[in-house]
Amino acid sequence: MSLSFQDIDDAVLETQENFIKKNAFVDLQTDITDHVAVREMWKNKQKKFDGGLNWRFDAQIASNGSARAVGLFETAGTAITDTMIKGYVEPRHVNACYIYDQGEQDFQQGGHAIVELVFSRYVAMQVDFYDYLETVLWGCPAATDAKTPHGISYYVTKGTAGQEGFYGMDPTGYTAIGRSHILSSAQQRWRNWFADYADVTDEDLILKIDTGMMSTQFRSVVDHSQPELGSTKTGIYTNQTTAKKMKALLKTQNMNLGNDLIGKLPLINSSSVTYVPKLDADTSNPVYVLDWRWLAVGVMSGWENNLSKPTPVADMPRVRRVDLDCTLEVACTNLRKQMVFAQV
Repeated sequence: MSLSFQDIDDAVLETQENFIKKNAFVDLQTDITDHVAVREMWKNKQKKFDGGLNWRFDAQIASNGSARAVGLFETAGTAITDTMIKGYVEPRHVNACYIYDQGEQDFQQGGHAIVELVFSRYVAMQVDFYDYLETVLWGCPAATDAKTPHGISYYVTKGTAGQEGFYGMDPTGYTAIGRSHILSSAQQRWRNWFADYADVTDEDLILKIDTGMMSTQFRSVVDHSQPELGSTKTGIYTNQTTAKKMKALLKTQNMNLGNDLIGKLPLINSSSVTYVPKLDADTSNPVYVLDWRWLAVGVMSGWENNLSKPTPVADMPRVRRVDLDCTLEVACTNLRKQMVFAQV
């Protein structure tokens, strides 16, 4: 049964809200084999914020220095020390869309034809959105870019050759801005852990990861609320080159792999290693060790996946556009708990 043009937009809207997968199709839309950041952060580690204002947090970067030995009747000190700093991130906006023409033949066939058409275009939009988001979540936009959200390589930065310690400074271009508007050059406790490594061996990379994990296990001696953003799970992420070397190292240590010639990626300190296709282009072969208690995608409540109704396109009377809008920004409230190892 054909539809009148007045009914087509309602049919699209209803189909969007009640997708029925009557037929399957092979998805060949992207070259990214696994959207790790989308799965780990966007789908599983979102932190909702209310309102459109900047998302702020406080950090105390020093004690007040008042503790000392005193004698009887000795005058107590009264110095006031400001030990607090304030960080914030500014929410940013991402849009994706699809269009259709009311004159397309599928709309005149009704039923399954409408479902198939709308669903395929909706999926194409979603895949494009996730491709873009995967790039953004691992990336670091230029300091002059006022639109693109910040990603992991903005917060967790590499140092220089031979370094091992809290050498993760502000990214190139951000030395006057800082991460979350806090300067690492001014605050030595607002830096991530970094170590340069030469090879994937027990004596090199694995030992340095062990050192980094022990050196970043900060625990507050006083119980108080902290701006934690998620769960306590730590994740380890690397590219294919390093992942394959880790598998080979595991095989030399484990004689109980059975008949599996390739084997699985190892655990390091009970944290699983995950291969990230998006990191294959990084020739420094990074290994990110991320503490998800302090790192998450912040989304504005109600705007994490806002799908619009079909709206007319200017100067194209039969064409309608459907928009997917979200307001987000990556937030990290404790850089000292984040690590990266690389061959710099």
